[in-house]
Amino acid sequence: MIFNPLQNARGFFILIPMSKNKKNEVLACLGLLFVTICWGMGFVFVKSSVDVMPPFYLLGFRFFTGGVILGLIFIKKLIRTGRDVLIHGTVLGVVLFVAMAFQTYGCKYTTAGKNAFITTIYVVLVPFLHFLINKVKPRARHIIAALIGFWGIGLISLTESFTIELGDFLTLICGLFYAVQIVMIARYTECDDSILLVIWQFIVTGVLSFMFAVPVSGGLAASMFTRDSITGVAFLIVFSTIFGFGLQIVCQKYAPPAPAAIIMGMEAVFGAIASYVFLHEVMTAKTVIGCVMMIFAMLLVEIDIVSYFYPDEYIGSAYDIDYDKLYGEGIRGIIFDIDNTLVMHGYPPDDRSVKLLTELSDKGFSILFLSNNKEERVRSFRDGSLPRAMYLHKANKPLRAGYRIAMEKMGSDKETTVFIGDQLFTDVWGAKRCGIRNILVAPIDPHEEIQIVLKRILERAILSSYRRSGLDKIRPHEKKELNI
Repeated sequence: MIFNPLQNARGFFILIPMSKNKKNEVLACLGLLFVTICWGMGFVFVKSSVDVMPPFYLLGFRFFTGGVILGLIFIKKLIRTGRDVLIHGTVLGVVLFVAMAFQTYGCKYTTAGKNAFITTIYVVLVPFLHFLINKVKPRARHIIAALIGFWGIGLISLTESFTIELGDFLTLICGLFYAVQIVMIARYTECDDSILLVIWQFIVTGVLSFMFAVPVSGGLAASMFTRDSITGVAFLIVFSTIFGFGLQIVCQKYAPPAPAAIIMGMEAVFGAIASYVFLHEVMTAKTVIGCVMMIFAMLLVEIDIVSYFYPDEYIGSAYDIDYDKLYGEGIRGIIFDIDNTLVMHGYPPDDRSVKLLTELSDKGFSILFLSNNKEERVRSFRDGSLPRAMYLHKANKPLRAGYRIAMEKMGSDKETTVFIGDQLFTDVWGAKRCGIRNILVAPIDPHEEIQIVLKRILERAILSSYRRSGLDKIRPHEKKELNI
């Protein structure tokens, strides 16, 4: 089973199949966008309501009413509730109650915008709790995301004296319990109906909220029911709870995973925007930077950004590639990087490079040298190795323009072109962005300019992940006799 934090968020665990119907995908994504906006707006209504209606009463009306209405909608499912579902729903309700209590009280003592962003720490925490409970080891990007996420929390919450405000601290605890709830849902929904789990956890959350409301806040009073508090509770029940969760269930059946996750992860952004528009909350520059870091950490957990830089193939040297096989597969244009791909950085062509390039040209390949170096360097290499080859200097890799011009010059397209180079963040990434087949080769000389050395540090981390994935063993265009 694939574990996806954002797809587990907000109450249930659903695996999302990719729909073949584009119209359904678009409508589903628009539906999720509406749900996310409703959830973001919910922070504003919580903030505007808790000053009048005590938090436990607010939670009680929201979740008990929402659970009852959902129960009536799915009454046929509800009457078939089994013992295990009831127990699991109760456990989830207790955890959700604790999380919502901390979040609602946190919102009372901090801004709605900060409350929204700090809550998203649950996305970063889920992989680690998943490891503690279900023994699923977190990946390297999860650790990086955690560091970035807590750095962002520090920028958002820490004062000049390095203390954390009460509301921010309570919200941080809320994020921890959200993460616990999500991991538990991942386990329970393997055998339980997710809709029934949602209904029972809402009802249990509502009941517990009313139980704590009287001893903490006293009995109900007419003063709690102002126009603002009634409007806020109504919005939370209808849009944030019933309509939000219901539409999410439907939309996630058709929305592609990556767009769905990104859209749902924008809840904090919409919350911050709504708090600025309706509550006139203004964030400092430091807080904004912290919020951006939180968004990046969340996306890093959800989306395997590292794999975007994986090459199609990783072969030891440009001289170890089976070009005959490439030609047989229809490749007619080869784009080469020069420095540290064909020769050492700044070196002129040598016998080996001249021989290879001449043979490739004689086979029928169009050759083009694509380099970010100056024209003098690129032209002199071309003239000294294969005068009939083409070249582009100052190509600004990884921007797409150079790759597109290269294909136009060679008369090839992305289906008939291969790129060969030694750098992930310029050579390979640029080719991937254009949809060109790419082959990464090891640099010929490890002694490079400082800016390249720094990039190599990040490259090593990505290549380490690439090797752990086993993709490095897939080398269909490596000469068989080498087998490195």
